[in-house]
Amino acid sequence: PFHSNLATMTAERSFHGIGPSLSWRASEPIASDSRDGAIMLDWGLNAAILFGRQKAQTHHQTTQRSLPGNGPILGQPIVLHTVTRLPATPDQTRSRSVTVPNIGGFAGLSYRYDAAKLSFGYRANFFFGAMDGGIDARKTYDRNFYGPYAIVSIGLGG
Repeated sequence: PFHSNLATMTAERSFHGIGPSLSWRASEPIASDSRDGAIMLDWGLNAAILFGRQKAQTHHQTTQRSLPGNGPILGQPIVLHTVTRLPATPDQTRSRSVTVPNIGGFAGLSYRYDAAKLSFGYRANFFFGAMDGGIDARKTYDRNFYGPYAIVSIGLGG
């Protein structure tokens, strides 16, 4: 005998927004040489209010399979296994206008020589309540992006 359950789910979620942003960036020389360039400590903060649309489309289905008996052993009748598909939950399509606050920051080091600059460090951005992560009903989740970064800049001077 056996009894098994299978559940499948598909979901598409998105947030698209636009809004004002305020940022502050600073650099402080750690070591410099007029002939060989400079090593700088870089840091910054940013904040924004994004106005946009949060969307979610979900679908899930549950299937149950079972074989209640052992079959034709010792005179028992053959029992075929049964499959029961529970009624599919109606697909959920939600779209809502939302306001999403964002804060972030970065810290790193850079090396500047003439018209070129190499920067690396760590940055983080936090978007509060940006995603609808619910299945049958709306449930908001934050979306965060963080990790190391590297930037190579080359200026075109004249």
